[in-house]
Amino acid sequence: MTYDAFIRNGLILAEAIRPFMTERTIRRDLEFGNIVRLRRGVFVEASHWAALPARGKHVYKMRAVAALAKGRVIFCGESAAAAWKMPIERDWPDDVAVLQSWRGGGQSNSGVRRVSAGAGTARTVTINGLEVTDLARTALDVARSRDFVDAIGSVDWALWRKNPEAITAEDLTADLQRLNPRAGGRHLRQLISFATPLSDSFYESAARAVIHQLGFVAPELQVRLTDSRGEMIPDFLWRSVGVLGEFDGKEKYMRDIYAKGDPGNVVWQEKKREDRLRAMNFTVVRILTEHVMNPASLEQILVSAGVPRR
Repeated sequence: MTYDAFIRNGLILAEAIRPFMTERTIRRDLEFGNIVRLRRGVFVEASHWAALPARGKHVYKMRAVAALAKGRVIFCGESAAAAWKMPIERDWPDDVAVLQSWRGGGQSNSGVRRVSAGAGTARTVTINGLEVTDLARTALDVARSRDFVDAIGSVDWALWRKNPEAITAEDLTADLQRLNPRAGGRHLRQLISFATPLSDSFYESAARAVIHQLGFVAPELQVRLTDSRGEMIPDFLWRSVGVLGEFDGKEKYMRDIYAKGDPGNVVWQEKKREDRLRAMNFTVVRILTEHVMNPASLEQILVSAGVPRR
């Protein structure tokens, strides 16, 4: 007997299958690797679980928590970020974060981390059946636990002009005032002030933050340049010295949406584009993820290109 008839939102609940399967059958399927236990009494088919990306696995853990809850459950922090599809630095955590007013000790148990900070002022939305903190609070919660470089990509994404749910810096400021954290307020205000809707990727944002921390003049972002063949929009422009910065993440060469089955073609198209930019008398520097991770190497690249300091 298969589990197909018992799957709801990707989950298999023990209470639904027990009238039709014995405990021995369920244990056997667990031992044989046919199903995976997410929580006591909640399972998922192993083949489906294996195909999920890390973010998707975290969302399924959230669904499992919600399925067993006897009352309202509000997900926050990185768990809310997973529902929003917000990019974050570091892997998705093992524990699911739940927002709950302070009730004394014992705030967390296996697989669930209960958070009370800001519970009284959080606004929520429902995404695919899961109640989560709104985008402003989620961005602030994620940013609070990360340093400037690691946090800015998540905050920029919340403001991103191509994000259909995008919010504004004013929204973040208003929510920060409601949150009124005991610590980290200055860090969050700096992030809000620095954030932009113009950054097109997480590590492009991180690169911009490193450039700032290294003391270089802030570049113009996503400036439209035109030659006889059409329009080009480089990531960074230092107009006073004629230098363009292009962030090159691995994703551009590996994802089919960009490569269309041929990563080599992406390299070729990027070379032709760079030739066009150089023909317009710009110096072009390539910024890689490894340069963001090693600021000294990025500093050397920008100094050599003549990018001025603040």
